[in-house]
Amino acid sequence: MSVCRALRTGLVASCLLTAGGCSFEPAGDQPMKAPLLYRTWWARTEACSGRSGDFDRVQWFVVEGPGFACPGGTCAGRWESSHRIYVAGDWKNNEMVVRHEMLHELLGRPGHPDPPFGVGCPLTWSTWNGNRAALGNSPEWPDTLRID
Repeated sequence: MSVCRALRTGLVASCLLTAGGCSFEPAGDQPMKAPLLYRTWWARTEACSGRSGDFDRVQWFVVEGPGFACPGGTCAGRWESSHRIYVAGDWKNNEMVVRHEMLHELLGRPGHPDPPFGVGCPLTWSTWNGNRAALGNSPEWPDTLRID
């Protein structure tokens, strides 16, 4: 069992004492090859944020279902400073959710400073002005589902 997986079984102390700390690893995550469309979304996110970054540095993971457990509750997506992006399977084709995580990667930090979140890059549940009807198989816009 990896040190970070031990976190889920309650061995918090040993995890926190390990050099380098732990990364987030949701149960059931699987590596995912980023669809070609993600490169288009990356370019849009670079343009709206005025930032640039290395798309190929990102490691993509999918967690099947409508959401997954994360420190703040249940997430549709989550960015980690280790250049990992996790997306719930039901949201992996949702431009807003995926680009939201891309913006975290471009900023290199958590949190939602406005700008660029909101003004500049409207990539939050409340600011997205894209086509909400084009969600495909994605669930309805949630009130409690997080995008970290």
